[in-house]
Amino acid sequence: MSTISKSKNRFLLEFGLLFFLILSIPYDQYLFLSLANGSLFSFENAFQWATYRTSFVIEGAYVGSDVRGYYNWLIALGVALVLVIAFGKYFRKRYQVEEHTLYYWLRVLLRYRLALAITFTGIVKVLPIQIPEPTLSDLHTEYGDFLRWKLYYLTNGIATAGYLPLIGALEVIAGLLLLHRRTAVIGAGVLVAILLNVVIVNYVYDIGEQVYSSFLLLIASVIFLYDLPRFYGLLVNHGAVLPDVFVPRFSPIVWRARPYLQIVFLLLIAGFSVQAYVVWKHTNYPFPEEKGVAKWKGLYDVKDFVWNGDTLAYSLTDEYRWKDVVFEAWNSISIRDNFTVKADSLKPRISTQNARNYEYLGNGGRRFYRYTYRKVEKNKPAQLNLNGQNDADKHFNFLLDEVDPVTLVLRGRDEAGNTLQVRLERQAKNYLLHEGRRKPIRIY
Repeated sequence: MSTISKSKNRFLLEFGLLFFLILSIPYDQYLFLSLANGSLFSFENAFQWATYRTSFVIEGAYVGSDVRGYYNWLIALGVALVLVIAFGKYFRKRYQVEEHTLYYWLRVLLRYRLALAITFTGIVKVLPIQIPEPTLSDLHTEYGDFLRWKLYYLTNGIATAGYLPLIGALEVIAGLLLLHRRTAVIGAGVLVAILLNVVIVNYVYDIGEQVYSSFLLLIASVIFLYDLPRFYGLLVNHGAVLPDVFVPRFSPIVWRARPYLQIVFLLLIAGFSVQAYVVWKHTNYPFPEEKGVAKWKGLYDVKDFVWNGDTLAYSLTDEYRWKDVVFEAWNSISIRDNFTVKADSLKPRISTQNARNYEYLGNGGRRFYRYTYRKVEKNKPAQLNLNGQNDADKHFNFLLDEVDPVTLVLRGRDEAGNTLQVRLERQAKNYLLHEGRRKPIRIY
């Protein structure tokens, strides 16, 4: 016997179906921005299509405890209630759909809606795209200078026991189980356990996806609810439980199209998997794609710092003097100084409008710059231009001399016309994170 089997609950069925249909309308500001800024079939757009959220009331673009997205639930509840009251009786007489059939189509909508979102989300966890390993700049940022969500991401990014890929694999498997009616309850049960943890993490670390993760948890719970009495009778009461004997009846058109629609759905998942692998392997996502000067990669101590002709000694308070500089493997430089840096609190979304900004999001301890390098003549200084990422108004134009394999001298001006001369010396540093453990850690 299903959870909803009496005619008095038909109103609840119709109400639930309309509620979830309204919240499945692809009206999402971030989806539209992503489509406008990138190729229609790009990796970012594919992910946005799969994980869109209906936003009649636009959610904030920043991390934190903003829960305005729940207003969309209230809007959907109100509209669904009005529609059922106004037109429910008419459609019941007109179409005469049985309750079991209505409940079946509600679960179909939720199964495929959840399967698409969770498989795509799982894929970017199995491949370290959503939560990559820490950068050199991260390793040289003080713990207290990170926003809470970035601490959570970095902690999971360095986990070597396979925690993140395991969670991603479970999400993909559960999503695939949702595609078949007989295994859907297993997939939904697994996702209830996973998504409950995801919702809690979003609230604790202010990741900013509290509403969306709650919506996915709600969908998984509704799917699981159908078989909950059977699970309770079997596992709690230890009694005999009858299986679900309902067999949906399809029209000839639906019956013929159904297998092909399932194949198309599987092809979408397979196509995104290939696309995600290519992006991860060949484009350095989510970090900048343009390579830096390989021999410069590393941490540099600022040995000499001359500001407008004055040599500034090492200082813990001077707002102008740099402390250290990091050259990444790509064309990014991060500088640590004594001046307060406001951490960029944009949400870490996979979308074209936020593309390649992950490295400096949530980091309040360093200034990040993208650099362009041009060697004009062999024995003459090269040109090095730095363009600010935390603050677009900041930039430097330098002439660069390579004194020896570990020493760089920069001479130039900042955006305000102040002159600088900086001598950088690369530090020979081994990172225990890269060295690894003496013995591998296991979680199973």
